[in-house]
Amino acid sequence: MNKAEEDYVKMIYEMAVISDQSFIRTAELAEQFGYSVQSVTEMVNKLHQKELVEFKPYKGVRLTDSGRREALRMIRAHRLWEVFLSERLGLEWSALHDEAEMLEHATSETVLERLYDYLGRPAVCNHGNPIPDADGNVARPASRSLYETHVGDCFKILRVQDYKPLLAYLSQRNIKLHDQLIVINKDHFGGILTIEHQGSSHAFAKHIAQMVYGEVTSKDSEIK
Repeated sequence: MNKAEEDYVKMIYEMAVISDQSFIRTAELAEQFGYSVQSVTEMVNKLHQKELVEFKPYKGVRLTDSGRREALRMIRAHRLWEVFLSERLGLEWSALHDEAEMLEHATSETVLERLYDYLGRPAVCNHGNPIPDADGNVARPASRSLYETHVGDCFKILRVQDYKPLLAYLSQRNIKLHDQLIVINKDHFGGILTIEHQGSSHAFAKHIAQMVYGEVTSKDSEIK
């Protein structure tokens, strides 16, 4: 597989996980990549010929077992490199994706397994996404968003979307993975969630709070 083909199978897999759907429409792929539908259709046909995807008119495209294995291999490499770049080289989490994107395509299985052992066999990357194991098994990512909480909830961040503006927004407020947030107000009409973090309050617009995932660990009243 070349780099473009690897990018496609990885994107199809990630979109299927996010949407919880088997088939991804070519128009949706085109929107994600910023390509024309015709260009995406041509690549889908190539992947179909290589038996990496299945295509059904009016439904879209989904990965075959072979395609899924390739996608998980790329995702495993990408997320392990993110851990390395952050923990060993000290890169900011907003810079991890682009660097790991280049490295993932040039990583052999031997290097990948040694990197995995060297890093202490991490379970998740620095954005909280689960790292597939060598057999392609992958845990389900944290899926409860911050916006699904209620006033008084204590919320532990377990995953954030790998989206630069979001990462910059959180970094400016010194909010990171595994931090605890207390929900102090929720304006349903205005779509604003106000949280307390380390003694400071911050307002999150609905679309931002929906890109931060984790778990409710307790009610505020239970930890005072």
